[in-house]
Amino acid sequence: MGYEFHWEVISTYWTWIAKGLGLTLYISILSMVFALITGLLVALFRISKWLLLALFGRAYIEFFRAIPLIVFIIWFYYGLAMVTGINFEPIMAGVICLTMQHGGYLAEIYRSGIQAVPKGQWEAAYSLGYSPSRTFIKIIAPQAFKIVIPPTANQGVSMLKDSALVSIIGVNELMRQSQIATSNTFRPFEFYTVAALIYIALAIMLSQLAQLTEDRMK
Repeated sequence: MGYEFHWEVISTYWTWIAKGLGLTLYISILSMVFALITGLLVALFRISKWLLLALFGRAYIEFFRAIPLIVFIIWFYYGLAMVTGINFEPIMAGVICLTMQHGGYLAEIYRSGIQAVPKGQWEAAYSLGYSPSRTFIKIIAPQAFKIVIPPTANQGVSMLKDSALVSIIGVNELMRQSQIATSNTFRPFEFYTVAALIYIALAIMLSQLAQLTEDRMK
């Protein structure tokens, strides 16, 4: 007996899907903003001439690139509360976990972009009397920014997809709302198909936005 499709259930639960989508976008955008800032700071630590800062930056990158995000979310939300008594709201916990892990990936992207700028650029700026900070802001950062746009956009897509994992701690984002609607209607294919199409559409739009930005920079 074949599967009977009942797409009409989507129209009944479209407000659930819309609410979950809104929360997915909120978590993804907020996490990405904080991850961009965190990644830049860690990247600067990583390339610092101060040994302790460089070691910290490297340890941060290696740790958060090694640990699976789902493990980190569970450990952070449940384990940390058990050990320290600190309880985070699920959304806050999700944002913190996404920020910290993707900040590690972005830090390595930034480091590669910064170090891809020829060292002669630094030396030329110093010869003109520029300070290290002014050299970075005025000369190095704009060139590195062009280099890191594509991988940063890819990281944004990954962030969007990884936001689905916060459903395991009860955040009612798109995946969680789809799960609840499925349990109420016993129509998994319809709801998960719609959720998948939404993620695909968002990923395509983000990729196109990154491409437009890259073209304008050229």
